[in-house]
Amino acid sequence: MGFYSGFIPLVALLLSTRALADSDASLFQQYQNNAEPIRSAMLGSIRTSWEQGTAAGAILEWNDPEYSVFGSNPFVSNGQFPQDTLQLALSAAVRQTSDGRLSQNINDALDGAALDGASAGSAVLLGTFTDEGRADYWENAADAQLNYILNDVPRTKTGAISHRATTAQYWADGVYMGFPFIAYYGAVKNNGTLLQIAYDQCRLYRDALLIDGPTGKLWAHIYDDDNSAWIDEGIWATGNGWAALGMLRVAVTIEKTSFYPSMKSQVSDLKAWIKEILDGEFKALNSDNLLPDYITGGPTFSDAASSAALASVAYRVATLYPDQFGSNYTDVAGKIRTAVLDGVTNLGTLSPVVNPLSWDETGLLSTEAQAFGLMLLSAWRDCI
Repeated sequence: MGFYSGFIPLVALLLSTRALADSDASLFQQYQNNAEPIRSAMLGSIRTSWEQGTAAGAILEWNDPEYSVFGSNPFVSNGQFPQDTLQLALSAAVRQTSDGRLSQNINDALDGAALDGASAGSAVLLGTFTDEGRADYWENAADAQLNYILNDVPRTKTGAISHRATTAQYWADGVYMGFPFIAYYGAVKNNGTLLQIAYDQCRLYRDALLIDGPTGKLWAHIYDDDNSAWIDEGIWATGNGWAALGMLRVAVTIEKTSFYPSMKSQVSDLKAWIKEILDGEFKALNSDNLLPDYITGGPTFSDAASSAALASVAYRVATLYPDQFGSNYTDVAGKIRTAVLDGVTNLGTLSPVVNPLSWDETGLLSTEAQAFGLMLLSAWRDCI
């Protein structure tokens, strides 16, 4: 009697879990057709260095997932040619300036960012082991980009690599732009020092930008270290999205290397810091199940861009670390996912979204929002 009393609820739980998974898979089949218009709108809108790299990352996860850091063995060739990703990488390398910044030679090369170009660095380095005929070309481009951010970019008083090219500034965006590339280079080249640098930079940026907010500790957007003053002390949802996306990729990259046994504490930190962001942001969800543009310091209009970014992170961590990130994270991610995908327009654009060039205004078209939408679909697919 005791056996059956325990066995029957267990069977019910397993059947219920299977039913939920089947239901989610069915929903995904309904929504996956959104991927192509989201993707094409993204590719049609690229104009800046960070957009080039973010789009390449999104394409990698959707079209060539075996080579994304979430793949099982992403740092060696499996015989497949990641054409879609390398097409974007080629554009980044062709537009590389003499100082090493990828995707920079646009708008008269006046982009003042130091780290944005590195957002395409991993896609470029991918070419070194998947496109042997151009291996030297890819290698030279990746090496120049790495050299620039490690040796030429200004540093803050604590040694953090500045997000800007001529002044020492922390931008939450930089955690996605620069540090996953440093970690990826370390993984591909078996260089543990670079993995540690990537972690250290995440830590230094968090130390500088973390503030107390009404829903918990979250990241402010921009701090000017030269003048010891805030440029944007607001808790901007997209900035927190960039930070969480970047730290997740650094953590997963470290885990897939031989250095992981000696870097478990670093990965544990990164996961805790991601959780910190998800917990604080998800508590601020608007009534339409989208995140507010700002929690403090700016407007609170609903923003599908940051919502998609952080929902993608929630799906990824729930898949990778279910003991730490339970169903409460995927439940919120599911609400956000429905709100985001139901808001996709007939042109394939996410809506409503913040203007990526003016953070306190709504916009009509955002390359990063499109990329986040594709990342959300990829993370949801891999979570089912």
